[in-house]
Amino acid sequence: MEASEEDEEENEAFLEWLMARTGREVPLQELEERYEVLEELGSGTYGRVVLAEPRDGGSPVVLKLMAKEHTDRRTFLREYCIGRCLSSHEACVRALPVAFESATHFAFAQELAPAGDLCDLPSSPQEGLAEVLVKRCASQVAAALDFMHSRALVHRDVKLDNVLLFDSECRRVKLGDFGLARLQGWPVRAAAGALPYAAPELCALRGADTLELDPSLDVWAFAVLLFCLCTGCFPWAAALATDPQFEGFSAWQGGRAVPPSWRPFGAGAREMFRRLLALDPDRRSPAVEVHKYLALPWVAGRGSEGAGAERGPRHALSGGLFCTTRAVTSCLTTTPGRSGKRASKQKHSSSEGRKADFLVSYNQNFCKIWHHLGMTLILRQELWKKWVKVSRVRGKFPPGQISALVGGGSSL
Repeated sequence: MEASEEDEEENEAFLEWLMARTGREVPLQELEERYEVLEELGSGTYGRVVLAEPRDGGSPVVLKLMAKEHTDRRTFLREYCIGRCLSSHEACVRALPVAFESATHFAFAQELAPAGDLCDLPSSPQEGLAEVLVKRCASQVAAALDFMHSRALVHRDVKLDNVLLFDSECRRVKLGDFGLARLQGWPVRAAAGALPYAAPELCALRGADTLELDPSLDVWAFAVLLFCLCTGCFPWAAALATDPQFEGFSAWQGGRAVPPSWRPFGAGAREMFRRLLALDPDRRSPAVEVHKYLALPWVAGRGSEGAGAERGPRHALSGGLFCTTRAVTSCLTTTPGRSGKRASKQKHSSSEGRKADFLVSYNQNFCKIWHHLGMTLILRQELWKKWVKVSRVRGKFPPGQISALVGGGSSL
């Protein structure tokens, strides 16, 4: 459901207010004073992700350290606040109520994904996952996207690297990395370099052209991700008319023969992909459309064990099951083999319920202020629920007062 212009303005105003409110609560603290860094889990231009142990005891946590040299305060606050607002959903990576600022970095904690991400799953070259695993991933990622989109948020970076695994059988996966997430309607420009995940309307932008951010962009990327999971390959290098694989797909969408790359899929899966990858973004189905197709076979002749059907020319992914999108350009032309650390990799904290004494606190005064401001926004309820659960544990007010504070009778 599309958000109205009034809803978009209200959500933007609320997010700005939440960022300002949270910014006043972020304490100044040097990393070394509170933590001993045990291991670096990832690094890039944004900074690094580390596993760290509190010096005053407690379980290790995973911290995302964003270098001030490359990250401004608003960017940090936006990512952290959006992560907190989405944390109530089981398929979204949980941002913990732990944030601080040092002389050189902004930092916040997220839960640990112990099995890594979809790039870490082993497979033979140019062969996808077992279908049962693909469908588990599809169902959960679709639910996460539906949750985001219902709150007028667009992820903008749906890809293999950002689907985190909590077990190797994909029984629990989560969508993470909300650093590029923005509210629906936000003007976006062409990405630096066309990536396989980018929708054609985004690839078509030139120079200073802009496009209003829409959930359909996430849906396109999600469908490309599903193709990758099923086949171990990208369907094209870029969604441009100059790309022969995309040209063949476009012709199929226009009523011509099924291209070789899509022939291994069953009729139901082809229909699903055609709906998720509609060239007209206004006709593109929502991500949760995949739930209608989970009972159908997706890859003909494979069952649940692996690939083996005819394959047309593909853009193979290297290393493990898949390569990262930062290496897409090289992996389209080189042999398998990953090197280096994934630039946007985020491993997250598993210390559930353990909070340092410098937490960003959503206290009772905050709740009362929020309530009296009349923030009847779609983002509000999720943070309310998160705060109420914490407050109930801390005993700040009895359960009977919760309904009155939230402004409704829903069960939390």
